[in-house]
Amino acid sequence: TEKGAKKMRNKKLMEKVIDLDTQVLRTREQSLRVMIQIAIIRKAFGVKNDETDKPVRDYEREIILSDDEIRKQFNEELNWLNLAKERRDLGDVREFENRVHYFIEAVRFFNTSLADEFENLC
Repeated sequence: TEKGAKKMRNKKLMEKVIDLDTQVLRTREQSLRVMIQIAIIRKAFGVKNDETDKPVRDYEREIILSDDEIRKQFNEELNWLNLAKERRDLGDVREFENRVHYFIEAVRFFNTSLADEFENLC
């Protein structure tokens, strides 16, 4: 069920986005984690690329994706994981398990109840 629009302080959101954007990516795993997390967080709040180059204003920022839209994206990640399991490709299974984990971790940043729901599905 969808409650009223969820909000977050823009300053907290932008600190997270800038942190992810500016990480030095030393491993493929770290790159994957940052890529998954930055994508869902930016998409959930409609953060544009040029926003990280400007001074950060602090205000209440609404999530623009519904819980159902986020669920749909999560289900796509789960589908990739299930396909890898069907193929018994252990390298892919591990990678897609990580993708699912990173997705949940990112959602937990702005919606703990939805992240808990996703964890229960795994």
